[in-house]
Amino acid sequence: MYKQVINFLALSLVFLSTNTFAQTTFGVRAGATFSNISQTDVIDVVTPDIDYLAGFSGAFFAEVPITSGLSFQPELAYSQKGFSIRQDADAELFGIELPIGVRANSRFDYLETPLLLKGKFGNEKVKGFVMAGPALGYATGGNLKTRSTGFIEFDLLDTSIDLDAINYERFEVSGIVGAGLSIDAGFGNIMLDARFQQGFTELYDIPLVAERVRNQGFGVNAGIAIPLN
Repeated sequence: MYKQVINFLALSLVFLSTNTFAQTTFGVRAGATFSNISQTDVIDVVTPDIDYLAGFSGAFFAEVPITSGLSFQPELAYSQKGFSIRQDADAELFGIELPIGVRANSRFDYLETPLLLKGKFGNEKVKGFVMAGPALGYATGGNLKTRSTGFIEFDLLDTSIDLDAINYERFEVSGIVGAGLSIDAGFGNIMLDARFQQGFTELYDIPLVAERVRNQGFGVNAGIAIPLN
């Protein structure tokens, strides 16, 4: 399966790099992510204090016209994912001991290739759009940062997570749906979008509850797309 994912990812990158010059627009986007993990009933009962974690996302993208109202948008993206957990008793997370009264932010860095179909509607100045498609991702690293939750808050620990040591599944397949606006600015288009992403790959076991989880989250982005011809 991994070889198939790698081959698919490589073909996606080749497609993007060899067809960029023939595309109508090329652009960049950046924004904020708010990620979490999919929670089963067991996780919700045993560890209810799992919160969304704010992060960053950025990407280069090309938009390939298919018809007048439909296009294909491949992206090369960087995204931060993870979750925040409040722990009120001694516990262990990713092989690291957590003291009483601590908030632990687990953040993972991903390189991704979203492959989106994009439907557009509106006039020449302002267009709305909806988009959906799969994304292939690879986790390059992780970080665990803890902070006390007592009367006086202070940082306790800031350390990298050895993904191989915890058997973290680095390759991820996910799905994206979203919507946004494209505004004609003369030199190009200013783009605003919001998107939801659901992971389909089981990533790892949370030691606190021995449950395998998937990533999920949403993001808001702003970007610029410049016509190439």
